Amino acid sequence: MHQELKDSITEKTNDCGRGKIAAIVAFSMAALILLGGLRLLLPFFEPICWAIILALFFHPVYARLTHLLRGMSGLAALIMCILIITFIIIPVFVLITSLTSEALRVYAYSLAHIQAGDFTILPDAHVHPMLHKAVVQILKTFKLYGSDLKNTLMELASNMGEYFLRQGTIVFRNIAAIIFKAALMLVILFYLFTDGKNMLASFKRLLPLSNTTVSSFMKLTTDVLSATLYGNMLTGIIQAGLGIFIFWALDFSAPLLWGIVLGLGTFIPMIGTAIVWLPASIYLFFTGDILKGAILLSFSLLIISQIDYFLRPYLISGRTELHNLFLFLGILGGINMFGLLGLILGPMIIALCVSILEIYRMNLMEREI
Repeated sequence: MHQELKDSITEKTNDCGRGKIAAIVAFSMAALILLGGLRLLLPFFEPICWAIILALFFHPVYARLTHLLRGMSGLAALIMCILIITFIIIPVFVLITSLTSEALRVYAYSLAHIQAGDFTILPDAHVHPMLHKAVVQILKTFKLYGSDLKNTLMELASNMGEYFLRQGTIVFRNIAAIIFKAALMLVILFYLFTDGKNMLASFKRLLPLSNTTVSSFMKLTTDVLSATLYGNMLTGIIQAGLGIFIFWALDFSAPLLWGIVLGLGTFIPMIGTAIVWLPASIYLFFTGDILKGAILLSFSLLIISQIDYFLRPYLISGRTELHNLFLFLGILGGINMFGLLGLILGPMIIALCVSILEIYRMNLMEREI
């Protein structure tokens, strides 16, 4: 009897050991298969991300169009893809081409003037003696006065020119790859429009969380992403457009370049778009273009800057907004890690982190109660 009990315990122990080994083997195989699947999708990371971003951004338009077409989701998705090609992809490609050529033109112009010795950031000593003295003192403090300043400006202009030339070369050299990725993105986007809800439902079921927690997480994530995409990105695009218009109207050199820089400035905490229009206004005043300086300053204060106070709250409309500091750091980190894609993907990742932390906080409060 004792021997039979001992044998039974030994057999159960062996079965338990074999079960653990089988579980480890199964888990390892599943992990390897998943890693293999991710490795297959990794080359298409950019088109997949752009498709997800566009699907999130234009989903309200797609939903409205599907309703107008009485539930014909396939036709609505096809129309949306055509509209995105016409009004997003083609204009962006033209914009990148124009921006590259404009940056190279500014680089060539600046470098030629620096080499000729007639380019200076010093105000005229006779017209603005106090300002001239202050700028000279600042340059001497940083050891940039005289020939050092010229060498620094030449090096800066050379580095900027090389960067834009390299980016432009990459774009045109890889034109076939870009077209392929754009086509793949549109295919993915089509299926995200038509089957996105089913994919999202499947993803929800995979999460090892309660239905209440999953619903809260999805709602919070949607609110933060919507605030990021609609409230901040769209505001930046509108401000960039206004910046391009006013710089073009005032006959600035490279209005496209400075307008886009102004739009990006909206994500910088505290300073915002003033990082461009304030120095430009001061420059116009000190060079004697009082009327142009007054027009630029008035337009920037009364229209461009006011968008942050009127349009952004309307676009966010009660959603959970990311703090400007997190948004700024997310953009910088995203650009550093993903390039141009990081401009949008960075804030989205930060938004997901904020959502996860908020869900954790809510669950912690529930347990304390």
